[in-house]
Formats: sequence, C-alpha cells, structure tokens
Amino acid sequence: MSNSGADEEPPRTKKLKLYSSHSTSEFFSLPYEIVLSCLARVPRSDYAYLSLASKCLRSIVVSPEIYDVRSLIGCTDSCIYLCLRIPPNLTPSWFCFFPKTLNRPRRLVPIRTHLYQPQEASSVVALGCGIYVIGGTINGRHTSSVFFLDCRSHTWSILPSMRVARASAAAGVVDGKIYVLGGCGDFDSKPRKWGEVFDPKTQTWDDLPMPPSNQYNLNFPLMFESAVMEEKVFALNGAGRGMFYIPSEGIWKTGNSDTCRDRRGWYMIDNVMYCCETRGRILWCEAGELDWRQHEGMVWREVMGLKTLTDTLCASKLVNYGGRMLNHRESCKKKRVRHGWRSDELDKFLPGHKLSNYGPNMLLFWDVLGHEKLEIWCAEISLKRRKEGVEIYGKIEWSEAVLTFKPPPLHQHHCKLLYSLPHNL
Repeated sequence: MSNSGADEEPPRTKKLKLYSSHSTSEFFSLPYEIVLSCLARVPRSDYAYLSLASKCLRSIVVSPEIYDVRSLIGCTDSCIYLCLRIPPNLTPSWFCFFPKTLNRPRRLVPIRTHLYQPQEASSVVALGCGIYVIGGTINGRHTSSVFFLDCRSHTWSILPSMRVARASAAAGVVDGKIYVLGGCGDFDSKPRKWGEVFDPKTQTWDDLPMPPSNQYNLNFPLMFESAVMEEKVFALNGAGRGMFYIPSEGIWKTGNSDTCRDRRGWYMIDNVMYCCETRGRILWCEAGELDWRQHEGMVWREVMGLKTLTDTLCASKLVNYGGRMLNHRESCKKKRVRHGWRSDELDKFLPGHKLSNYGPNMLLFWDVLGHEKLEIWCAEISLKRRKEGVEIYGKIEWSEAVLTFKPPPLHQHHCKLLYSLPHNL
C-alpha cells in the first residue's frame, strides 16, 4: 500500500495494520503466558479491533484461557447485552454495550443473532461464559427451545429443550443451576409441570414439584416479573400474586403481591428492587418485601432527583406519526382489542424501558422518536440512600443516544426492547 493511501486511513485502522504487519511476529515470540497476561489487561471493548489485526489475535481473545486469566488478575469488564425487535424483521437483534469507553462515543454494537430464536417472551439469564435464552413464542405459540450465546466469541448453540413449552416464565440462577417457573400456557384439566431446573454440567432438565393447588392460584401461569434473593427464585404472575421456590428445600411458598399493572420491569441492584412506572417514574422497594407478609402488597417509593428523566420517559410513550402526536398506548390498545387480544395482555406488545446495572449504578434504556428517526437512549444513574435509608436519590452521570435507525411504519409492530442484562468477563 502506498504512503498516500496509508495517510488517508483512519488512525485506528492504520495502527492495526502496522501492528499486524510488523509487531505481531515480535509479540508472539514471547512466551504464551506473557502474551495472555498482556492481552488480558486490554479492555474487552477493544477485542473486536484486535480480532481484525490477525487470526492469531482473534483466536486468543475468544479463547477460554484469556478469560480465566482476566478473572484471576481481576481485570474483568462488565458488558451489557441488549435485545431488540426492530420491524420489519421479526427476528430479535442482539447488541453488546460497554458503558465505559475512552475517546469513543458509547454505542450499541450489533452481534450475531440466531435466526430461529423465539420472537419474544423468552426468559434470559447469565451464567458462566454466556447467556441462556429459554422458551418464548414463535408465531404466537409457546416453545421449549433453549439457546446459548457464548459471550466470549458471540456464537450461538442450541441446548436440550425443556420438557414443557413455556413463554413469559420466571427464571433465576441458584447454586449454578437454572430454575424456570410457570409460563406453561393456560391452565386446564391436564396436569402441568410448573417448574423445571437445568444443570449446565450435565445438560439435563428435571421437573420441580408442583405447587399445592389449594394454596396457589394456578389459573395464571404466565409470570411477568422474576427475581432471585437469598437463594430463592421469586415470581409474580399475571394476577399480581407472588410466589417463590426454595431449591435447597424443594418447596414453594407464597410471596407478597403487587397488583398495580403500571409497574413493570423488576430489577435488583444491591438488594433493592427497582422498576419503571408507565408514567415515567423510577420506583424502588426493599427486596425483603418479596416475601414479607406483615402487610398485603409491596410498598414502592419514588427514586428522587430524576424529574427531568421522568418527563423524558413519559414522552417516549408518545409516538409521532404524520406530524401529529398519538398516545401510542391507547391507540395500540384499541387495535389489539379489536383483533381479539385481552386488555390485560396488551402491555407485552408495547414499547417500554429496560433496566440494567453497571456495578452499583443503574442503566436505563428507552426509545426516543425524533424527526424521521428512532433512537435508543441510555442513561447511567448513580444511587444513594438518604434520611436513614428511607429515601433513595438518583443522579444522572451521563445520558446519550446509543443507537439510531428509521422508525417503523404505523402498520408494523413497534420497536421493542425485549431483554437487557449485564455479564462480566
């Protein structure tokens, strides 16, 4: 390549090409342990660029050994995985996101997607080196399929299916095993397997005992919220009734209730439960209230100090079509009811906000409709207790657009934020 051509290249591309042509051979002349130790200290957000430099570098940055070294020396990075469904493509799209970047804008980076992944209503958990996508719906039908995303190489594999097809199930990890509760379809006269457990070591599924039918309302098998606390898997069903399973004892117990449909998207950070309200507020409650029976109903409080963000989140529920603002929630509700959907099922099909975390801080993703463009925004919020712990204040550390694309036409499904979860490697 001529010098004039090299001068026209972006600085990072030029650096990588020079590194590949000259320095790589000297670098790999070092002992392999030193090579691993050096590369393990490189931020994981730069591994994609290293992979372009040479095949040898790519083979190292996706190898299990380098992640073992990263864990050993304490150089793990937190990466957020976000799954969207962007019309007209019904196949979910996966992205990785590194909140901490140097001299680069924060952006969602697309990764490989499995073509046969369920379209929505899957349960997702992070365990080991990857993410498990469990059950869901394909063309409106429940599926028992299980997919695994290896977060080191961003490759997919298909795992043994569940014994029962499930959608909108609760899922959680306890003692290295994945517990899946509910989501097994409408209740009828046939016995249902309400829960299963997956052992990643043996790659097998086993049934959990049935909840006592006289103690739990089994007419609502769909689980809209789930959480893990003190090695218990909690679930909230469509009627707002809480229940939880204790793996160490093999028993079910009744949890607290949360019947308000305006609160969606439970997320646990430092033993505090957070959620988003449809009016744009971020709420919190003590995680202990999941099974605290002194009073009926979980007590939620507003995270203070986020008035500007609350107004923004309210606006994200309004979608501009043809130059006029429509309340997309009510518009979709009327159309869905006409097509046979029950009104209590409609929220699953509407755009919403997704919570995640970056260490002790909260990450919030939401959609913003601009002029001929739709953006996914992210904000990092630090959280602090005040007044002897009875109030939590939030401070926005940064907020910016992380993905931009053309909005879907009115007649198509709206863009949906399906899943978000952090993973450390």
